[in-house]
Amino acid sequence: ALADDAPPAPAYGSIAAYLAVESDYRYRGISQNNSEVTPEGSLNWTGPMGFYAGTWLAKTDWGGKNPGFEMDIYGGKHFDLDGTDLNIEAYYYSYPDFNAFGGPKASYFEMQGYLTHTFDKLTLTAMGAYSPEWSLAGGDGWYTAGTAAYAITDWLSLSGTLGHQWVKAAPTDYTHWDIGATATYKSFTLDVRYVGNDIKAGDAGFWMATKGAVKDTVKANLTYNFNLL
Repeated sequence: ALADDAPPAPAYGSIAAYLAVESDYRYRGISQNNSEVTPEGSLNWTGPMGFYAGTWLAKTDWGGKNPGFEMDIYGGKHFDLDGTDLNIEAYYYSYPDFNAFGGPKASYFEMQGYLTHTFDKLTLTAMGAYSPEWSLAGGDGWYTAGTAAYAITDWLSLSGTLGHQWVKAAPTDYTHWDIGATATYKSFTLDVRYVGNDIKAGDAGFWMATKGAVKDTVKANLTYNFNLL
C-alpha cells in the first residue's frame, strides 16, 4: 500500500543481513547440529531486475563436531509470471572444515526452482530441486516441497511444509513435514514449529550419524533483521 510513497531502490541494489539463534538446526526434517542450539547468520544482496545473491552460515555437528560449520553460497533471479513469482536459484552447500580422511566431500551443489502465489492472506509455494552429486558421493538427488502460509494479522502467521527427498545411494527416500507460527516485532522474528519425518530407525544412519537427528521435535528460531545498504 505504501509502495508509491517509498523511495526508489538504489540502482546497485540493497544489502540486508540477519543474526539468529535456533534451538535445533533442522534441514529438511533432519538435525544438522546434534540437536543443539545453533547460531546462524546471513548476508543478502538484492539487485535490480530481480537478481539476488548471498551467503548463509550456521554451526553444525554431524558427529564428533565434524563439520564444525556450514557456509552456503547462493544466487538467483525472480521472474513475474502474471502475478506468480518464479524464483530460479543456484545453491552451494559448503562445509569447509569437513574431514573425511581422503574420502568423499560433504559440499555439494543444488539447482532450485520456486513458484509462489498469494491469494489475499494465503501464500502458496511449490519448490523443486536437483543435485547432480549429493553430499558424500550420494549420487543424484531430487527434492520437492509445498508450503502454505496464512497471515492471521500483520505480525502473526501460520505455516506448514510438506517435502520429499530422494537420493540415489540412500536405502530409501523419505517425507518430512513441519507446522508452526511466526511472529514479528520491529526487527525481530520468532518462529516456533513442530518438525517430523518418516525415516525408519534402520535407515537413519545414512542421513545423519548423530543420535536423535531424525526424531520429531519442536524447535524455535529467534532472528534479528537489519539493513546494511
